[in-house]
Amino acid sequence: MWCYIYRSSKKENSYLYVAKENDFSQVPKVLMDVFGTPSFAMKVLLDGKRQFVVGHAQEIEDKINSDGFFLQMLKDDDFYIGTN
Repeated sequence: MWCYIYRSSKKENSYLYVAKENDFSQVPKVLMDVFGTPSFAMKVLLDGKRQFVVGHAQEIEDKINSDGFFLQMLKDDDFYIGTN
């Protein structure tokens, strides 16, 4: 599976992986608001030959297939969205 990786304009070292180029339709709006304007980083083949900072190719592909995207971030609290 090919995927497209985008860098966050608001959160350093945070990346969004999607299955279709420039298609963020399955990413929740609240996440996109925190992520900022996506900046294209690269197109990658998830064939198991490349190592990723977070997750393995199959895990990334599974997450894209189930949720429509994969979010790579340094810290879990980078994308904390308060409900108050």
